[in-house]
Amino acid sequence: MRRTIGRMEMRKIGEGEPICGRGAVGILRKVETIEDVVRVMETDLSETIVFTPSASVTAITPILPKIRGLICASGGVTSHLAIVAREFDLPCLMGSRVEGVEALEGRRVRFTAEGEIFLEECAS
Repeated sequence: MRRTIGRMEMRKIGEGEPICGRGAVGILRKVETIEDVVRVMETDLSETIVFTPSASVTAITPILPKIRGLICASGGVTSHLAIVAREFDLPCLMGSRVEGVEALEGRRVRFTAEGEIFLEECAS
């Protein structure tokens, strides 16, 4: 599915269970290990949407107040990570399915309050 907003074309790449009732737009960064957390902490996180494969990754807690949104491939509304995201009022999707997540590192993505995940690209 594709949508166009202004000069941006959006291609649906996945979906998840919305946690905070809001969407987010930003640059996707995959964070899975403590080393990944250290790597992204050295960058400007204000435009970052973190993708993590596991809801049990507590190593990302220090960066949660600095990021724009969170997409997690596992868990649900009662997962520890979902509860922490709500405490930070952080837009979050849990139990997400995202196609080609490895190729999305550094790309601009958008997720909606309804749980749809889109890749944003300049319309030609």
